[in-house]
Amino acid sequence: MTMSATSLQLGKAESEQLDEITAVYLRSKKDLDDNGLLQWDEKYPSRDYFRQQIQYGDLYCLISDGKILGSVTLNTWQSPEWGAIPWQYDEELVVHALFLDPLQQGKGLGTRFLEKCEEHASDSGYRSIRLDAYARNEAANSLYEKMGYMYRGSVHFTSKPEGHQEYRCYEKALT
Repeated sequence: MTMSATSLQLGKAESEQLDEITAVYLRSKKDLDDNGLLQWDEKYPSRDYFRQQIQYGDLYCLISDGKILGSVTLNTWQSPEWGAIPWQYDEELVVHALFLDPLQQGKGLGTRFLEKCEEHASDSGYRSIRLDAYARNEAANSLYEKMGYMYRGSVHFTSKPEGHQEYRCYEKALT
């Protein structure tokens, strides 16, 4: 079953949604961990991170029929490790901690979620999107490449466990 484009909305997260966002995240993290994808830990992202991003106005939810299907942080902050990446575009919006409920995966929602982020960025005056993806998360990397995101180089986050530190950086111009 695929959801129609009209039934999916990207909306700013509200404080009263924190429990639901956290529950969806924990399912997502467990699914990644169960598949050996140790890209997230207890510090990032976390309930406190989500609460902070809601306060900043940077946390968004993918919603269908009042139900949260996923969440993402959208802002202009970039990790210092990204400084060595040969980016091609400016006026960028940055995607952080994007996740979908594993109970909703396999329905094309990852594509629709990114399209909603791109629409938001374009509507807000940004000319490009940047993000990074855990190098071992082949499904995520494949999705970004299929959607026209260009690989610009890799960074290593020493805060991550040994063997799980490489993240691939992507960029896409918005038309």
